[in-house]
Amino acid sequence: MSENAASKPSPRSVALYALAGALALFELATLWAALNPTAPEAYRAYFIDKTTTCLNLPKPGTYALGSTVSFRSDGAALARDLRVCGWEGPAGDGTHSVGETSRLRFAVPPGVGDLRLTLELAAVLTEGQADQLVEVSANGVAVGRAEMNDRDAHVFELVIPAAALASDPGFVNIALDFPRAIRMAPGDNDTRKRAVKLLSARLAPA
Repeated sequence: MSENAASKPSPRSVALYALAGALALFELATLWAALNPTAPEAYRAYFIDKTTTCLNLPKPGTYALGSTVSFRSDGAALARDLRVCGWEGPAGDGTHSVGETSRLRFAVPPGVGDLRLTLELAAVLTEGQADQLVEVSANGVAVGRAEMNDRDAHVFELVIPAAALASDPGFVNIALDFPRAIRMAPGDNDTRKRAVKLLSARLAPA
């Protein structure tokens, strides 16, 4: 065997070096953001100030108004563009919320007027948690709440006033806040808390 062949790193070594490099870059980016007051607001809130457990992703919100989107495994392709943050899955029993807030984004045509949001949800409960509360807002405007005290699937309908769309014309940004989100294991941090499973969602003219 030649000297060059003997010294050539293995694929596994290369992969480990690449992973270590990526982690180092991430740590440097986090340190830079901590020292730099101009860090993006969402990034700063999630990584530095830890005032949110939901880091927004740039989702297009591709959606056909009036259609029902499944958030079980069979609807993964359609749901992917709607899930902004705070979700894990989908699985056969739905898409699980993670953290204390989860967000959805729907693109809507201009001038749609009032809208009706329909959510099919099931609560995640443990022996020490008998119910779940979901507080829903659209483009920062509170539109209602949903409360569940069992593990069954429930359908909730909430009206979104046309005025709520003024802050982001062409989009409806839904935030689901979970004030009673729970840790499934003692070592879980806030970003791993669980509250609900989302089974389907629909947005239509009210």
